[in-house]
Amino acid sequence: MTGSAVKFEVCWRRTILVGLCLLLGCAAWAGEDSCFDCHRVMEGMSLRFTNDIHFANAISCAGCHGGDPRESDQNVAMSASRGFKLRVQRRDIPVFCGRCHSNTNFMGKYQPQIRVDQLAQYTNSVHGQRLAAGRKRAAECVDCHGVHNTRAISDPLSTASPQRVSQTCAKCHAATAEAFADSRHGKLFNTPRRPGCTVCHSSHAMKSATTAMLTGSTSVCAPCHRPDSKSARLAEEIAQFLTGLEAAGSGSKEALARARVAVHSMNLEALKLVAKPVSTPPDPDEK
Repeated sequence: MTGSAVKFEVCWRRTILVGLCLLLGCAAWAGEDSCFDCHRVMEGMSLRFTNDIHFANAISCAGCHGGDPRESDQNVAMSASRGFKLRVQRRDIPVFCGRCHSNTNFMGKYQPQIRVDQLAQYTNSVHGQRLAAGRKRAAECVDCHGVHNTRAISDPLSTASPQRVSQTCAKCHAATAEAFADSRHGKLFNTPRRPGCTVCHSSHAMKSATTAMLTGSTSVCAPCHRPDSKSARLAEEIAQFLTGLEAAGSGSKEALARARVAVHSMNLEALKLVAKPVSTPPDPDEK
């Protein structure tokens, strides 16, 4: 047997051994988990959870809900004395998730692909500020990432993946998403380098949209379009048009709202069209 063949066989044997160890380790972990002893035979969240990124990293129900996964008596396992917590109030979910996701030491074990200050970014974002102000419909973690079926961002089936994140945003921003989908950007922004709405609006650090986003060296257009390009000039014209509507005051409030949706088409003529006053047909009963 040649030297290269020996090396190949050694590597192959090591790979098999590592695979067996992982399988046995996962089986032992699952066998000790009373949460799954019950829930794996129940339909619903447990079946979805087997595709969850937390499950893939051996983080069981107790990792989030507390309790004692090694206790066979479910009343004891899911007792307050064992730290069990069934549900979290909507307004508390960001901090709840942030216990792990903003913990550098904890997250370091899983080699995260993004920064671990996402809670701080979310707290200062338009979504975070609205949630803190009592706006119950303001987006929080599970609205975008799912719950019990959270997948890695790199997974095409993840609701926050580049391929699907715009559809996720559309759950709340339907009209805006429709205008974006029909635009040139919408047809191109579906790759890891151009992940949908987040290219311009960010994800966890999302701020309120302003006309300033469209102009200058710090605009969202600047990373892709040269200042003297046709696209940059179009963005400048759109910004000027929106500024004019803003200056018109309350009389153009509804027109401005429609224009702010249509701006995602990056079509100046479309903006001008939707900003025209909506005429009310005469009432036939009126004399």
